[in-house]
Amino acid sequence: MRADPADWRPLGIDNLEPAAWDALRAGTASVTAGPGAGKSEFLAQRACYLYETGLCRSPQQILAISFKRDAAANLRERMRTRLPGHADRFTAMTFDAFTKSIVDRFKDLLPLAWAVRRNYRIGFASRVEVRDFLENVAAAAPEEFRSGVYGIRQDEFISNVVGLYELEPEPREPATAGAYAAQQWWNQKYRARDVPTVDFIMLNRLAELIVRSSGQLRRAITATYPFVFVDEFQDTTYAQYSFLRSVFAGGGTTVTVVGDRKQRIMGWAGALPDAFSQFEYDFDAAPFELTWNFRSTRELVELQHHFATRLHAHTQRQLSQVVDKVGESPVQIWSFSDTRLEAESIAAWIAADIEQSGRPPADYAMIARQRVADLEPELARALAAQGLKLRNDDAQVGDLRLQDLLKDDLARLLIGLVRLGATRAGQPQTWREVTAALSQLAPSDRNREVGSNVDDMLSCFLAELRSWFAATPLGEATVGKAGGLADVLVDKVARFLNYENIAQMRILADRPEDLAVTLEAFKIRLVDVLRRVNSWDKLAGAFTDDEAVPLLTIHRSKGLEYHTVFFIGLDGDQWWAHARDTVESTMTFFVGVSRASERLIFTQCDQRGSSDRIADLYEVLHEAEVPIVRMG
Repeated sequence: MRADPADWRPLGIDNLEPAAWDALRAGTASVTAGPGAGKSEFLAQRACYLYETGLCRSPQQILAISFKRDAAANLRERMRTRLPGHADRFTAMTFDAFTKSIVDRFKDLLPLAWAVRRNYRIGFASRVEVRDFLENVAAAAPEEFRSGVYGIRQDEFISNVVGLYELEPEPREPATAGAYAAQQWWNQKYRARDVPTVDFIMLNRLAELIVRSSGQLRRAITATYPFVFVDEFQDTTYAQYSFLRSVFAGGGTTVTVVGDRKQRIMGWAGALPDAFSQFEYDFDAAPFELTWNFRSTRELVELQHHFATRLHAHTQRQLSQVVDKVGESPVQIWSFSDTRLEAESIAAWIAADIEQSGRPPADYAMIARQRVADLEPELARALAAQGLKLRNDDAQVGDLRLQDLLKDDLARLLIGLVRLGATRAGQPQTWREVTAALSQLAPSDRNREVGSNVDDMLSCFLAELRSWFAATPLGEATVGKAGGLADVLVDKVARFLNYENIAQMRILADRPEDLAVTLEAFKIRLVDVLRRVNSWDKLAGAFTDDEAVPLLTIHRSKGLEYHTVFFIGLDGDQWWAHARDTVESTMTFFVGVSRASERLIFTQCDQRGSSDRIADLYEVLHEAEVPIVRMG
């Protein structure tokens, strides 16, 4: 039964703020909101509204586009929780996955000049490769383009040059140095090869050309997805926006974008200077600004506002919806003479607060601008002295960072199976997650059969796994055999998942190569953990380190929140490049500041050098009356 739009109420939450109600009922909309405003929850509620009121009728679907797989998974899970009966009509994927799927399915629609003779392979150019390419192309370029090509920055070439230009059905003579360099790149990487090498930006350009060249395909896509959501829109690149416009602008699709101008920290990766204004113009979108903050207390919101107005003078003041439980001085700057004292003071404070509050270590975080590996040894030692563990989410594990590995769908499934096999105590949440993933992996023609038998299949495998665990106890004698044990364990789990069936496994990754990268990183992490634990039932917990205090860069903290945040390195060593682009650097600082829900402590250390390079950031902190406490 359809709900009347005027009577519809949110699902799973009490209410929405007035501006959110207006945006939810609007057509194409540009929704800006600060940290903690509930942007993802707003999209989930808008989807529920469209389904329950019948505005999005079966078999029509909603397409939700995110920048990261975990963000897409988060949206899917919100929908599954809020409205499970319509979850199969909610498609959440990344930009890269969407554009790649178009190329894979419809590459035969490419104009003759861009036809793929065989398949393609995915490859990512190194900085050295791009540098050598630009030098060679500049040296051979026509005189009118030579200086322009020499002036292209190698770290911006792929995102801001190759990604900037739409492909012509029949390539024409370039009119600018950038167009000339991009054309030469396509010639070398794609058009002159039997098996082209492309990255995701190039796949985006090919997908845009396919849709632009086929009105029938464009109509089919817009008919399937009459409603489109785009999350974290401030980080939309030239290529992504061009694709979005070609497919959905002026075609009857209702598009909703959400994000925060003040958190645009991907300029180095080609993010548009102001994607929202461009979208509002091209899509005739109505602008809305959400002002409620469900994350941070009033004092923290006030501090965020000081930085927000530096970035955008007319930013509306956010209204905290959080009850302050901390009391006095929720924001401070701690000043130290050396890094040892800094680490010991942070560790002692966290340990004391855990003892007093009962909060888990994961409620605390230590964030820094960069080079967190340099901070890790001192902090890890200090925490260990307090009986606590540190998890460096930026640590390299094979070709992945630890944070990416722990969020990866395949890795989560693998460790879920290990957890169930090694722990006989009830694990209902893990069981649900594993069985849901196994059901998704079933071939489409066997969904019903596997859906009814997946519990039996899993139980049989776990019995086999438990027998092996019992026959292979861990201890001092097995420390030197960690590599072999990891190989056997991964082989057992992979055979159960039928890992060799790439088509089946593709639901866990955007491309087959990602599966191999994840599996290798999983093995590396597994070997490290096997050397540190003495029983199988401790393996899964040590692998994820859920009971550790996370250490991560500001970029990796984006989208996350913690009760207490230690913002380490309010000094020139961490912010040495601040003057190069003070606006984007201040946006990065703003992202870090807004991760805390109740307490934020900055640290400065004389040993890391002067703070003169970030005098403007200190000026804002002084305006906000943040006290400086000298700790020794």
